[in-house]
Amino acid sequence: MVNNDFELNNKGTSNACDTRSLARHRWYFYKEGFSPSLVNKAIEESEITENDIILDPFNGSGTVTLTAAIRGINTIGFEVNPFTSFLSDVKSINFTQKNFKKVSDEVLKNSEIGGVSHLENYSTFTENKHKGQNQWLFNKAVLDSFAGGFNNLGTTSKSSKLAKLALVSAIMNNSNAKKDGKCLRYKSNWENLNYDKYSFLESLEKNFNIIEKDLENRVKTKPNIKTGDSRKLIKKLNSKFKLCITSPPYLNTFDYTDIYRPELFLSGFINSSEELRKLRYETVRSHVQVRWNKPKLNDFGIHFNDVFKKISDKRDLLMHKNIPDMISAYFEDMQGIFIDLKQKADTGASLWFVVSTSAYANEHIPVDLILADIATKVGWKLKEIGVLREIHKRKTRFSPDIDKLRESVIILNN
Repeated sequence: MVNNDFELNNKGTSNACDTRSLARHRWYFYKEGFSPSLVNKAIEESEITENDIILDPFNGSGTVTLTAAIRGINTIGFEVNPFTSFLSDVKSINFTQKNFKKVSDEVLKNSEIGGVSHLENYSTFTENKHKGQNQWLFNKAVLDSFAGGFNNLGTTSKSSKLAKLALVSAIMNNSNAKKDGKCLRYKSNWENLNYDKYSFLESLEKNFNIIEKDLENRVKTKPNIKTGDSRKLIKKLNSKFKLCITSPPYLNTFDYTDIYRPELFLSGFINSSEELRKLRYETVRSHVQVRWNKPKLNDFGIHFNDVFKKISDKRDLLMHKNIPDMISAYFEDMQGIFIDLKQKADTGASLWFVVSTSAYANEHIPVDLILADIATKVGWKLKEIGVLREIHKRKTRFSPDIDKLRESVIILNN
């Protein structure tokens, strides 16, 4: 059932590496994204025209919506993380290079003057000698320079959104920590990197130059980006889609609200730990950072039932006691999403679902096969499960014998 000879296997389509050099896509590197080439392949195979609608209910940084919009195709994107939703919206903005140069020069001037950030001494954002911290995300000079530019921005204009993205990107380039899997890790020898006002201004000016250059490549159609829980937004969708291409959160216990916590606070979308906790409840149940409602279903076909029993019988090999509930809850959420997408799909619509397998208690979970079972049971027709690449996984004491996972695209037809 799994096609290891799929034509996109090992072609780099399931990761975002090529977006580092692509206009507009490169404005902010989103590690968890996939390549625009995968989107273009789905568009071509599904014979999508400018009269059709493409949907991405887990829009992330907006690779699907931007790629389609550049081609003049109407797109709708749902994203629960307000920062990445903002990111996907900003990358599709059309603005004149001349006017943007005026704005960027003013922001650079204000950043050089500096300002005061409300995040100074908050949590681990800056050094706090009174708390005896030995690690912090940003040196004070970097945060002050960021605040100088950020505090003088407007909130809703196209220019302010473009500048805001450039500022957040610049400060993250000058962070003492970097994204590493499911968490932020401090960079090697971070204490001696000595990020300061001048390194921040250098990064900011570089970002402004890239955005200014890329603005000459105009987007043909503005995508419709909505921020919120896709499990609710799909139900409210008023239009029928012809193609849905998406990559839901993987069953890997990653809490993406935590991974992008600095950006959420820096950009002002989250202002307290309580707001962050509430956001976690709006995400798919793929991690154990909050106390979800327990799943009501626990039978998702033979592939699920077999591996779930094995994992449940080896709870001593689980890093968290709630992982079995998380696994069931994840597939329960996915079943609801497949049902709702079926209701909103146009005649002959296609669904491309990019997923990865997982491992818990030294058992490999064939997520792609389980999701294919679920989708066909609710009315989708399975065309193919194509392997996109093999992912090398660190061996752990919880799964010492598993060092490889499989990333696949499940292709379904209505």
